Amino acid sequence: MIIQNIQLKNYRNYKELDIDLPENGGIFEGSNGSGKTNLLEAIYFLCTGRSQRGAKKSEIINFDSDYLYSNGVFLDDNKFKITTSIGFNRKKNVVMKLNGNKINKFTEWFGYRPIISFGVDDIQIIRGSPENRRKFIDILCSQIDKQYLSSLIAYRHFLHYRNLLLSKNNNFDKIQCEIYEEKMAEAGSIIFNTRNEIILSLKNIFSDNYNIISGKKENVNIEYNPSICIEIPCKEDWKNVFYNLLSERRIKDTEMGFTSIGPHRDDINFYIDQKPAKSYGSQGQCRSLVLALKLSSISCLEKNRSDKMIFLLDDAVSELDPVRTSNVYPLIENRGQVFIATPEINRGYSNSLTKFYVSDGKIKNI
Repeated sequence: MIIQNIQLKNYRNYKELDIDLPENGGIFEGSNGSGKTNLLEAIYFLCTGRSQRGAKKSEIINFDSDYLYSNGVFLDDNKFKITTSIGFNRKKNVVMKLNGNKINKFTEWFGYRPIISFGVDDIQIIRGSPENRRKFIDILCSQIDKQYLSSLIAYRHFLHYRNLLLSKNNNFDKIQCEIYEEKMAEAGSIIFNTRNEIILSLKNIFSDNYNIISGKKENVNIEYNPSICIEIPCKEDWKNVFYNLLSERRIKDTEMGFTSIGPHRDDINFYIDQKPAKSYGSQGQCRSLVLALKLSSISCLEKNRSDKMIFLLDDAVSELDPVRTSNVYPLIENRGQVFIATPEINRGYSNSLTKFYVSDGKIKNI
């Protein structure tokens, strides 16, 4: 899957943009604030319906405008054109269309156009809260398995209502709570099982990618740290264990006012030479870890999906030393359609990528 054309109207600093994009990708050079990162965000938004920077929809609309419109023309691996468009206003009215047909559910939109993004803020996957790491694995799993996304939405729905019941104290409804817990256990078992399988799939390639980037200077590892652990991670057994734990913790959870165990409390641990990377990793090491993780995600998508993906690289290698930087680009080349945003092109990038200059929301070929 590649994106051939993108049209933007009132998207951040792009009042009007209509640009054809090369099949193998491109490099967008420009100073800070020129709009190069906004373009990558717009591509990601058309693929996922969300900003990889965590921005709210109201923050994406141009400051002087009341609405935003974006349109993308994609070409799948069978050479069929797919047109996607999304528009919304400050009143939170949203219209999504796929090939001209209105889409009402987020699950119908997300995941059809596989994409991996790597940016400066992604270092928070290593150094930030567990929520950052769960967000990473949820996005990857959702692009691989549609059932995962549906289960994740269902789990969050019933978790929300269980938490509401827990906060009611005297009006607590035990039967209603049991219904929510049963639904949480059913959806949660799919979430746990998929996360476990995907992280196991990432482990070896993650270590290999890091070794290439670092020049084999350190040994690294990634481990799934679920809030519920059983010796044999069978989906049905995990479901039963979780359901029983929810029942056992009901009184404690009522006192606290929230659900204290479940997939929403899971984490992922990263290690450098057997030490927690979050505490002991340098800025460059943590940046290398995230890049190795994102490259491993590409391999994971390639293994589980037949279509090529889009890879966005938002100058997140600027803090790497020259040796690590030179080791990165061979891993990126020929991995689908690659778009790179950078303040300077002369950083060892491939000459096979078309080069563009971005300034004040305008883009031209170099």
